Amino acid sequence: MSSSTLGAQIADPSWVLDPITTISGVHIALIISSDGIVVGVSEGTTKGTADRASRDTVDRVSAAISSLHGASRAAAVEALGAHEKTPISTITVQLDVDPTSQDGVSAGTLMVMPVGGGTNAYLAAAFGPATPMGIIAQTMAKQAKNLGEQLMAVSSRNDGPAS
Repeated sequence: MSSSTLGAQIADPSWVLDPITTISGVHIALIISSDGIVVGVSEGTTKGTADRASRDTVDRVSAAISSLHGASRAAAVEALGAHEKTPISTITVQLDVDPTSQDGVSAGTLMVMPVGGGTNAYLAAAFGPATPMGIIAQTMAKQAKNLGEQLMAVSSRNDGPAS
């Protein structure tokens, strides 16, 4: 599924992202295509941690996540001797507190999960160190599954009758 098709099918990403961004400590949540194109971005952050991320920042994060996914797959396949098509279920990157930071805002976690159903899309969230990772992971997994199911239902309806 191309990024333009994904974008057309996800006209309002809030139903996917809002359950994630309402968790205290979440900075941003994204839906991105496998080629690093932003498909959906959270409207803002929760609990007043910051204003909405700039479009340039969102685009850079999205492109980096796409690269991270490719590099993670290559490393895991090589290290584990797995088949190159073996799907990745979750990528987690944790940053320790930056010793030069005055408020420790730079510490936190980035979590990336694939959206199911062969959609070639990812759900990503960045959150602070006090945010319970298990709650984020559970919510993201549920939302990724729901989004995958919706996209597959829309795809099959748009395919039309078999000839």
